[in-house]
Amino acid sequence: MPGSFFDTNVLMYVASGNPAKADAAEKLIGDGWTISVQVLNEITNVARRKMRMPWAEAHSFLSMIRG
Repeated sequence: MPGSFFDTNVLMYVASGNPAKADAAEKLIGDGWTISVQVLNEITNVARRKMRMPWAEAHSFLSMIRG
């Protein structure tokens, strides 16, 4: 597969409490890298289980990342 793909951890930095990591991740997202379906599933799992996000918040987070 051509292109650059995100790792789940990089995308989770957006929701972290660390502004430096969140800013760096947002810049990468803006650069147009590819997000695989597997990574979207992993983000959902981490958001729901580890971060205890409600479904609505997890959905909003995924929508923001995909946008």
